[in-house]
Amino acid sequence: MTTVSRHPGAAGATVWTRCICGSLQMRVQRGDVIAVCARSRPSGHPAAAF
Repeated sequence: MTTVSRHPGAAGATVWTRCICGSLQMRVQRGDVIAVCARSRPSGHPAAAF
């Protein structure tokens, strides 16, 4: 994981990270607890077609 950006806030820090596969994740860190709140698809994996 590579940290793209970190934004401190009153309720905790918002951290954007990028995985080696290309997936972008938005995490919320409150003390020692980190929760993944949003995640993109890895690069090279298109959205599902209906």
